[in-house]
Amino acid sequence: MNKILVDEEIYVLNNGISVLDINKDTKIYINNLDDVDVTFNIKDNINVVVYDFNLKNKNSNIVVNQECNSNFSYYHTFKINGDYKFNYVSNMNGDNNKNELKISGISNGNANINVDGIVKGKTKNNYLDEDIKVLTIDGKANISPMMHINIKEVIANHNTAISNVREDVIFYLMSKGISRDEAIRLICDGYLYGLFNNEEEFLKAIK
Repeated sequence: MNKILVDEEIYVLNNGISVLDINKDTKIYINNLDDVDVTFNIKDNINVVVYDFNLKNKNSNIVVNQECNSNFSYYHTFKINGDYKFNYVSNMNGDNNKNELKISGISNGNANINVDGIVKGKTKNNYLDEDIKVLTIDGKANISPMMHINIKEVIANHNTAISNVREDVIFYLMSKGISRDEAIRLICDGYLYGLFNNEEEFLKAIK
């Protein structure tokens, strides 16, 4: 097991890392790794944001453990042509935590997304939010959201949208003088890069 203590404001994740113990407010960047199999252990009173961009047909396994008074946001974009599995497990073990997952992907193959949010009993004031959007071009997507909520004092939301490129959106863009192919490209670019608009350096790197 490769375990690393993260005490940096900016951290670039590399292949081969399996456990990150984070004890400082941190932004983490993941750019087209061969494998993403990581457990994030978030200390109390820590804010973490992860930006994950993936154009490879590789599987991802993410586990997040939060204790108390922490904020964790995971922004994930993918475009795949083959089989792809993304597994995400959020464990809220204490009070006053926020976990936000946003996924925006394009499937030209077979995308399987499994999201498991677990809010332990005897905790309070936790917030869990899952927002998943997948554009199916020549492929398909299967999303399995699970929320295990064992307490009343919690806010938990889940939103999923799976769709092909909408003809009315294409028509609108073409009415502005844009060709059909360019309209489809613009829509796909919105899915691929939209989550990273506020991260200029990372946006340059992935483009």
